Amino acid sequence: MHSVLTAWLAIAVTAGCARAQATLPNGLELVRFEVRAAEPAVAGSAVSVEMTLKNVSGTPMQFDPNIGIFVGARVNSTSDANARDFGYAHKGLALAAGREVTLRATRVLDTAGAWRFWPAFRLNGQWGPFRWMEKTLQVYTSAAEARSQAGSGTVTGTLKVAQLLANRAMYDGKKVTVVGDAIIVRQQTDSAGAPWALISLADIDNAKMVMNVIGTGRAPVSNGDVARATGIFRVKSQRGRYTYDNELICDSGGVAKDQGQTAQKQAAVQADSRPIVWVEKAVGRQFDAGLLKGRLAATGVEVQVQFQTRTYSQTPRRNTIVATGRGTAVVRVESTKRREQLGGKGSTLAGPGNTWLVVHMWLRGAVSNAGMPDSFAQSFVYYDPAPVFFVAGRDGAVYWPDGTSSSVVSYQTKSDKTLSDIRMNQANWTRTGLAFKVPKAIQEPTLVILTYTGPDRREHSGIRLN
Repeated sequence: MHSVLTAWLAIAVTAGCARAQATLPNGLELVRFEVRAAEPAVAGSAVSVEMTLKNVSGTPMQFDPNIGIFVGARVNSTSDANARDFGYAHKGLALAAGREVTLRATRVLDTAGAWRFWPAFRLNGQWGPFRWMEKTLQVYTSAAEARSQAGSGTVTGTLKVAQLLANRAMYDGKKVTVVGDAIIVRQQTDSAGAPWALISLADIDNAKMVMNVIGTGRAPVSNGDVARATGIFRVKSQRGRYTYDNELICDSGGVAKDQGQTAQKQAAVQADSRPIVWVEKAVGRQFDAGLLKGRLAATGVEVQVQFQTRTYSQTPRRNTIVATGRGTAVVRVESTKRREQLGGKGSTLAGPGNTWLVVHMWLRGAVSNAGMPDSFAQSFVYYDPAPVFFVAGRDGAVYWPDGTSSSVVSYQTKSDKTLSDIRMNQANWTRTGLAFKVPKAIQEPTLVILTYTGPDRREHSGIRLN
């Protein structure tokens, strides 16, 4: 519960907290970013922002003479609407390699609502990323409203996943409504035959922020939809013998498809005509087999892929990127099996008209891969270096691996490792298994391997699945 006594609320991020996101591909690093306001923050009070940027590219950076560096800000908006940008400074600055620049700015919070702040700039003729490393601040109309909100068991309004997880202790045990991308939807039944759903819900703007949603009954959402869920949030949730983090427990009807946002998302995907498949858009998108450019191998054949590696400083900020390079990995599919059910820990049925496509494969990294030993774990952030796997049918439909069911596959075979346990700098072969829920009628399924090789550069390789 928030204290209503006057205090300072600080929302801070350092480069060590966010790994790749804190350093842009052009070599501009966010060293520090603080947003300070009175707690509770109310309309009419002030917010102070301090940020430090560093040039780690090795070459000078020229900021725009008319724009320079500033604080990007929006209120109750994730678009260009309701702009509240402020603090323009360091216009025309030439930031030498290895040097830092700090900006401090203050403005009045002129209305209540969800305020968003991020480091913004115009550099070398280009605008900085929209809402890069964004921080959110809830501003109330009055201290009385803040007290009412803090003491209530129900939180009014709609939260994004990142907003909820940034203040998880505040919302623990309360009834909240959360909106996010349904990246993995599992429709299941309990021992008595009653239906229930388990959904991995990712933040719309930051797909690395993920939470679980559990609801009784059938959830009317599919992979790739924008879902709206209302239930009781638990920082720690006990189910059987196991404890799970960050779960929203919903009653029947507590999960719904957000028709408007889903339609907007689908329209944006259709409008994206670039000859690549963004990882965060892979679910529900048609894959163009022409992107393989002949790189299509048979089961049992070794396929070498390349990706961009990252080197991190060990001190003083352990997770700060200081260099990038090129890495390699080798993939070999051993066998593919179709299963109606995956038994054992987390037993689950494929469901009517579907089948589990279980792909047993071998992975091998290289000791020469630069950087810390990142794993092969799947990510929805397109600039992560690890190879990403998905299945595409002859019709181009894309199917994402089911993380829970893939763990079941590894659990059954005992000797397999999950992707997150396989390091990219290990040169020894390691066996793993991936599970994809696909239609029984799928034709010519192909395992597609997507790698990020540089700014806006992707490479695709494929393996035919028998």
